Amino acid sequence: MNLLQKILFTLFVTLIVVGLWSVLAFVVPSNDTKKCENIHLIVSDYDDFKFVSDNDVRVQLQNSGVYPVGKLHSDIDLTEMEESLMKLNMVKSVKCYFATNGDVNVSVSQRIPVFRVMEAGRSYYIDNERKRMSTSIKFSAYVPVVTGNVNFEFASTNLYDFVVYLQSKSRWRSAFTQIYVYSNNKVELVPRVGDFVVKMGSLERYESKLEKLDKFLKVLPKYHSWDKYSVINLEFKDQVVCTKRKK
Repeated sequence: MNLLQKILFTLFVTLIVVGLWSVLAFVVPSNDTKKCENIHLIVSDYDDFKFVSDNDVRVQLQNSGVYPVGKLHSDIDLTEMEESLMKLNMVKSVKCYFATNGDVNVSVSQRIPVFRVMEAGRSYYIDNERKRMSTSIKFSAYVPVVTGNVNFEFASTNLYDFVVYLQSKSRWRSAFTQIYVYSNNKVELVPRVGDFVVKMGSLERYESKLEKLDKFLKVLPKYHSWDKYSVINLEFKDQVVCTKRKK
């Protein structure tokens, strides 16, 4: 093949490619001309926490003026939709994207509560990023409950570490129904079994205090019934001090 033939062949192939692209431009519609007929919500951890619903998403987008249904892709701002949904207190992260059929998918990651604080007529969660999280009238998470005089600084630091430790140990995960905090940040536990309270005192050395409690509770039934004491005090090092129940 001489030089002229090569040039003509290359020109011929180029014209064919350009022609095909021109045809496809008319046959295949642009994404911008597609219309959104519906939105589809995908919520992570929905089996455990039902904080965010389809209705929450629709109402929030409608109130923000960025509801996509009925709009062409060219008129839909996915970034604005994400910014609107991030204003929902229960949302940790969100990603909006177009589905192949033209609809909009909304993928939401919920905030995860670790425990619930109930004090002075207020109620809120501390989430797994140590941040305050509002409660919901539609769903209550099954998490430890903390009552008493709880300030946020203590709740998000020492108390958070303590609750996470309790939840990480099978021995203690369901052992207590309530954690009470005094104004001096001393802690008292209400057990699920037995009519007594456990005084932790400060949360210093809480691991060793719980080890003492474990040993004590294992031998207690051998010598006394569960209703023998009203208070089990773990504040003192290497001691378990009990208060007998008044008759």
